[in-house]
Amino acid sequence: MRMLCSIMLLQAILFFSFHGVKAQHSQTGQLKGLSLIVDVGMFVPNNTHANFYNGNPDNVNTLNRILHSETYGNRIWNNLTEQDLIGSAIGNYNQLTVAEYGDMYYRLAFQLGMGFRYDLDNNHLAWIARFDYAKLHATGAVLINSGHNMSYLSNQNEYVVCPTSGVEERIYIDLGLLKKFKTTKGLDIEIGAGGNINNTKVESSDISIAGVTYSILDIWGGQSPSSFVASYEYINQGGIGFGAFVSAGVGYTLPIGTSISINYTFHYNKVNLDRYTSFAPHHAIKLTVALNNFSFF
Repeated sequence: MRMLCSIMLLQAILFFSFHGVKAQHSQTGQLKGLSLIVDVGMFVPNNTHANFYNGNPDNVNTLNRILHSETYGNRIWNNLTEQDLIGSAIGNYNQLTVAEYGDMYYRLAFQLGMGFRYDLDNNHLAWIARFDYAKLHATGAVLINSGHNMSYLSNQNEYVVCPTSGVEERIYIDLGLLKKFKTTKGLDIEIGAGGNINNTKVESSDISIAGVTYSILDIWGGQSPSSFVASYEYINQGGIGFGAFVSAGVGYTLPIGTSISINYTFHYNKVNLDRYTSFAPHHAIKLTVALNNFSFF
């Protein structure tokens, strides 16, 4: 549905642009001055930052905070017992232990953006300012000891597999310069480079135990969850990161002053997630439309 809405939006922008375009251009098939750019495509985030959501004791959102809490512990232990997922060796929720905090992996994400470019006269150079949005989903699993621990049992029975997930929003702001090369077949080849600012906002961090989903997002200020407190101050997770980008694309500029291109962008960014702030490569493949002399009226 989101992809369909984006395509419809892109078609609407093209429609109004074609009907509002100025009658005169300094040169057919060439962008000059200010253009509106719209892009849509796929974003491939690096998994270096995904383990922020696996509940490890060193993370800001820890599984032990709910696993051994009075608020959730008994409920989790009862569900595991009723479904015969844990053995008699585990007498209460305080004896539940994690065998392995599995690695998390980001899924391929849809990306949508817009911005502006300004093409300089005669030298095929353009300044760009681009804003792109993506919602990222990280998935993985944690293994809880079942308490069976018998040699003839398979690993599936020795552990309880608990899926983990995380959701975050990222906004990328690219500021840079494009160089365009004309080919003999009328195609444009564009090479770009510049700086980048990104903002990450954590939406959720969850684990599913015995078919029930629990949030491990720390809204308790580092304390154990308590049913005696009506509300907690929400702690904002995520923040501002930075880096650089390079891009390469191929496209075609229509006589009406609209450029359509497919491009690849390589980001090397620092993402601001607590304990997972290292620089890492990220990739995007997008369809980009640049509307020169645009008007919506």
